[in-house]
Amino acid sequence: MDYFKIISKELNEIIISYLFSIYDIKIFLNSFGVSGLNWGTIYSYHFGKYKNILFNEYLNRIGAESLRDKLKLTNTIDELLNFKVLDLSRNQLTQVPPEIGILTNLQVLHLSYNKLTQVPPEIGNLKNLKYLYLDNNNLARVPSEIGNLNKLIVLTLNDNQLKQLPKEIGKLTNLQSLHLSYNNLERVPPEIENLTNLQLLYLNNNRNIQVPSEIYRLNKLKIHYR
Repeated sequence: MDYFKIISKELNEIIISYLFSIYDIKIFLNSFGVSGLNWGTIYSYHFGKYKNILFNEYLNRIGAESLRDKLKLTNTIDELLNFKVLDLSRNQLTQVPPEIGILTNLQVLHLSYNKLTQVPPEIGNLKNLKYLYLDNNNLARVPSEIGNLNKLIVLTLNDNQLKQLPKEIGKLTNLQSLHLSYNNLERVPPEIENLTNLQLLYLNNNRNIQVPSEIYRLNKLKIHYR
C-alpha cells in the first residue's frame, strides 16, 4: 500500500520538508512510481524557489520534468502543464511515459503513426480530453482506464492489433465518433449500447467480427462495416 496517498496533505508536506538529500527525495518519489529524473533539477525544486509549493504541485512539476526529458520536449514546465493540444504523432515512439497523466489540461492528444504496443493506464487521468488519436500503432489492447475519459468526443484506433475492447468503453457517453477499422476485433462489447451520442462507428476490415444486437438501439448511429 502507498501510505503517502492515505495520509493528510499537511502531513505529506511535513514529510517533504524533512527530506534532506537527493537520495531521500529519490526514495520518496519512487514510492509514486516516478523515475528517470534529472536529480539536479529535483534538488533545485526542493531546496530552491519551489521548496514551499504545495505537495501536489511539487509532484506535478517533478513528473513534468520527467515527461519533458523522456519525450525530448523543449517547452517550459509551466507551458507543458498548461498544454491543451499535444501532437506526438510520427515520432517512432515505442511507449508513452506514464507521466502523461499529469497533463490534465489536455483536450487533444495525437499519438498516431508510432510503434506503440500499449497505452499506460495513466491516460485515464486526462479528464478534459476530447480527442484521442491512436491510429497506426501496434496496440493489442486498450486499458480499462480509458473509460474515465467521459468528455471524449472522438477516439480513433484504426490500424492496430486489437482483438477486443474493454467493457469500460461503454462509459464514454459523450463519444460521437469511434474508429476501429483494420484491426483483429472478434466482437464489440454490448456496453456500447450506453453510447447514446455515438453517430459514427467504423468497423471496416475486421474479420469475423460479432456485432451485438444492442448496437441497433442507438438511433443516431451510422455503422461503416464490411
